[in-house]
Amino acid sequence: MWGHGPTWFEFTVRGWLILVATLLTGVILGIGAATMGPVAVAPYLPKSMSGQGERMQAEVLRKQRDVNRLLLKVDTAQGPMLVTFTQKVAELDLLLEPGDTLTLITTGYATFVEDPTLDRVQRPSASGLAPLPPSASPSSPQGPKDKAGR
Repeated sequence: MWGHGPTWFEFTVRGWLILVATLLTGVILGIGAATMGPVAVAPYLPKSMSGQGERMQAEVLRKQRDVNRLLLKVDTAQGPMLVTFTQKVAELDLLLEPGDTLTLITTGYATFVEDPTLDRVQRPSASGLAPLPPSASPSSPQGPKDKAGR
């Protein structure tokens, strides 16, 4: 007799409530992820992806190669730095020489820096280099000439 079941109106209201609650939850989670996400995820990302990098010009003063690392003493505008590379040691040892100017991407100036991103290497100007010896001319060597008049 009292057979009250949910009516069409109640189904409609319940559907809209679920939709609005889902939408508000998504907006709140989206705003929270946009503001707090980078701070929470940054420790787990590589340094090159973090986006927090400062380009520093540095001149290589001294270089020392150990078995599994390369130590560089560099001079920057802020002061001297000891830069340690532990990846691609052999390649960097061949590439870098004292007197080179480097562009390093670091989080800022620090006395000791480990594995910064190496952006650019510039050699010193060529004015101090000795001139190259002249190359051999492609002309044929002159040998003894045949005597035509005998």
